[in-house]
Amino acid sequence: MVVDIPDFQTTEEGRQYEKEIMLVLQGEKKDYPSYFGGLKVASGNEFPVYSPIDESIKFGIFQEPEEGIMVEAVSAAVKALDAWSSTPIEERASYFDKVLKVLQARRSFYAAAVTVSSGMVREDAYAEVDRLIEVIGKAIEDSKTLGRKRPVGVWAVLSAHNSPFASPVGYAVSAMIAGNTVVMCPSKYCPTPIYMFYELVDKYGLPGGVLNLVVDRKDSSTEQLANDMRVAGIAATGSGERLEDLMFLQVDDELKFINEIKGMNPAIVYRPSDMKAAVRDIIDSAFAYSGQRLHSCSKVIITADDQKKFMEVLSERMKDLRIGDPVNDTSFAGPLISKDAAKRFSQLALENAGYVVAKAMPVMDAPGENYVAPIVLSGLDDENDLNFMDSGLPILNIKVVGSLDEAFDEIQDTECGLSAGIFTKDPKVIDRFKSEVDVPYRYINESSRGLPAAHSSELTNFVR
Repeated sequence: MVVDIPDFQTTEEGRQYEKEIMLVLQGEKKDYPSYFGGLKVASGNEFPVYSPIDESIKFGIFQEPEEGIMVEAVSAAVKALDAWSSTPIEERASYFDKVLKVLQARRSFYAAAVTVSSGMVREDAYAEVDRLIEVIGKAIEDSKTLGRKRPVGVWAVLSAHNSPFASPVGYAVSAMIAGNTVVMCPSKYCPTPIYMFYELVDKYGLPGGVLNLVVDRKDSSTEQLANDMRVAGIAATGSGERLEDLMFLQVDDELKFINEIKGMNPAIVYRPSDMKAAVRDIIDSAFAYSGQRLHSCSKVIITADDQKKFMEVLSERMKDLRIGDPVNDTSFAGPLISKDAAKRFSQLALENAGYVVAKAMPVMDAPGENYVAPIVLSGLDDENDLNFMDSGLPILNIKVVGSLDEAFDEIQDTECGLSAGIFTKDPKVIDRFKSEVDVPYRYINESSRGLPAAHSSELTNFVR
């Protein structure tokens, strides 16, 4: 692959990022086994993982888990639990203090690795690393005052590509510092950042079985892991069928469940003070990381009075979006995570072609097949799933309603997920939004792009 690196950078951060991208690309291609009980386990059923940026970037060979490997991974976590939970908390935290120092010192390297593995542009890749640094730092600090609370037991951390580093690793670290052991099952599309984390804690001597790692190309072991009665807690983060299906599993009533499943993260627009600024922030919310972030907005609710001006500004602004190689600092966003995601986008775009009211410029000279131009829809039939369910793709649905009351009714009928937003100059409407819309995060007259992953990573969520 010939990486499209800009000829000029205005910041030292940008120049360092460029160098680290090249180091990642030139790195040794590895065989990646499953890890449990401190052992490397190969199945003989191998599969490659490629970068969504370009299929010529191959990370190495991963192992498809054999039948029973997930059971063995949980067994290893159970076996390690007594000794680990009996270890003084300051000693447990010390392992991750070393990891924290490495992340801080090599921030640009890990951001580059996130870009290459997931397709995030520089801004979003750095945000992933910075959020993880923040979570680990807070967990270490909180460990000093946790007291004698008991760990829950074995935690399963199941994650997708939406936050490939900050969310899954943040939950795993918090769980382990609190005295739990962990089995991680990361995204099959971008597992490399999780393996980098495993290699770090292994280097610093984390006891075998405290952290176990299995990546499953077929997603067949997810249900097995979640239904293992020895698992005391599950942290599920991201989007996709394998995570959404967890909501329907038959599990023990005492199971602790952290739900960071991506929703529509909708926004209401009602008489904003600056329509251009509102549209800019909505586009940022909807299409950063090509609509794949945990907080990506996929639905905007707007009153008929604001519709005309909003649509005019939106159509013009969409023409300025550039989708391309995420390493290039002129790209607003990069590729979708996989060919399957790109095919699903194309199918939805075709099925709803009559409702497209704005779209980005066609993608030119993309280095791979996963690059698509975001679209905006409006006027969908009431029964259309895009009115209520998130696609995890760069598709934004504009729902026009007759009044503010209807806007609030609409947002209550929407699967919000982790966040919801509002754009208005009316303080009374903002107060109503705060009181009526119950979500973990709210974004008010700003983009959702800055909202953090791993919002439930406090140590108190991992103890009894």
